[in-house]
Amino acid sequence: MSHAFIESRREDPRQWSEGRRGNGMDINEVFVLGAGFMGAGIGQVASLAGYRVTLADTREDRLEEGMHSIGDSLQRMVRSGKVEEPDADKALSEIKTTTDIHAAQTADIAVEAVPEDAELKRKIFAELDDICLPHAILATNTSAIPVSLIAAATTRPENVVATHFFGPVPVMRLCELAGGLLTSEDTVAKAEAWARSLGKETIRVRGDIAGFIANRVTIPSSLEAVRMVDEGVATAVEIDQALAAVGVKVGPMRIMDNAGIDVTFSAAKAIFDDTGDEMFFPPPLMRRMVSAGLLGRKSGRGFYDYYSGEPVAWDTTTPPRFLDSMREPEPGEARAQALFNRFYLPTIIESVRMLEAGRASPDDIDTAVRLGFNFPLGPLQTADLMGIDKVLEVACALEKETASRRFGPPTMLKTMVTSGRLGRICGKGFYDYPES
Repeated sequence: MSHAFIESRREDPRQWSEGRRGNGMDINEVFVLGAGFMGAGIGQVASLAGYRVTLADTREDRLEEGMHSIGDSLQRMVRSGKVEEPDADKALSEIKTTTDIHAAQTADIAVEAVPEDAELKRKIFAELDDICLPHAILATNTSAIPVSLIAAATTRPENVVATHFFGPVPVMRLCELAGGLLTSEDTVAKAEAWARSLGKETIRVRGDIAGFIANRVTIPSSLEAVRMVDEGVATAVEIDQALAAVGVKVGPMRIMDNAGIDVTFSAAKAIFDDTGDEMFFPPPLMRRMVSAGLLGRKSGRGFYDYYSGEPVAWDTTTPPRFLDSMREPEPGEARAQALFNRFYLPTIIESVRMLEAGRASPDDIDTAVRLGFNFPLGPLQTADLMGIDKVLEVACALEKETASRRFGPPTMLKTMVTSGRLGRICGKGFYDYPES
C-alpha cells in the first residue's frame, strides 16, 4: 500500500435511490431529530437519495434555519454540477418538518443529531423507544459517547447504533458505524447499507469505543494544540501554518472553530469520563473559552475572529513563556517541524494504542483521519514516512520536555524499532512497501 493519497470511490448521486431500492434494507422513511448543522445535512443527503424524510426540532425557527441551509447547500451543488436542478428542487420540497417527535412513529430509521449531552440523548432515545415501530433502527450521530450508554435508555438496545457523519454532511464522505455491546449485527449491517446508499464511505468500529476511530485518535492532537497556545509555545496561526506546510488544507485551530470549540470540548470530556486518560482531559484555555462563549465561527470568535466574515488572527491574551524570550529563535523550517511534531505525535500515539488493543486496522485508522478531516495522509502512513525510529525518538524527547505521560511511546513502537520495522525507508512499517 502506497503512502500516497488514496482516491476513494464515490457513487453517482443519480444512482443512489436505485441502489437503495434493490439492497433489501427495508428502509424507506427517515426521521431526523435536530435541524442544526449536522441534522440538516443528514436530512438533505437522505432526501436527495430518494428517502422520505421528516426533519424535527423543538422550535419552528430552528426548522426554518435548517431548511434554509439545506436550500443553500443544494444550490451550491447545482452550481458545481454535482446535482441537477430538478433533483435538488425535489429533494428540498419533499422534506417534511415538524416540532412533534411523535412523527417518528412511521420511520424505519430515526437519526438523533442533537448536542453532545449524554443525558439529553438518553432522554430522547427513551422517547423514541416508546414511539417508533418495533423494527425501527434508532441511530445516534454522537461523535464520542459510548453507544451502550445511550442504548441502555431503551428496551431495544439491539436496535441502537451509531451512524457518525462528518460535517458538512453533503461534502464529507465518511460515516463511522459503531454498535453497543447488545447491538445486533443485522442492525449494524442495515445502518451501514443505508449510509452507503447516501454516497458515504463507511468504517466499522471494533467494539463500543468512546470517540470511535476518527475522533479518538485526533482529539489528543486538538487538545495538544490548545495547550501549545495556552503555554505560549505558538499562536493559533503558527500551528495552522505548520500543518499547511505538510499539505493540510484546513489547520486544527480552524477545524475546531468551524465545528465549535464546545463540540470538541464535549467530545473530549466524554472520552475522558469514559477512560480517565489524561490525553483527553480538556486543557484550561479550552474550558475558559467555552465559559466565555468563544465557541468559534458560530459565536463570531474562537481561535480566530469571524466578525468580518473571514477568519482574522486575534490575541488570546496568553503571553509567551518567559524562557522563550531568552532562547535563540529556531529557523522557520525547523520551528514548523517542531510544532508539527508536538501537535501530531499524540494522534500517532493514540493510533498505535488502538492497534495494540485490536480496535482498528491501520487502513481503518488512516482512512478515518483522511476522510474525516481531509488530511493528505493518515497517522500511520505519516509515521511510516517519518520513520518509526524517528517517531520513537521524538516521542521520548517530548515526554522528557513536557514531563507528561501524554507522549509516552507505546510498546508496539519500541518493538517495531527493535525488529527493524522502521517504515517506508526499509520497506516495512505499519504497511509493507515492496517497491522499497
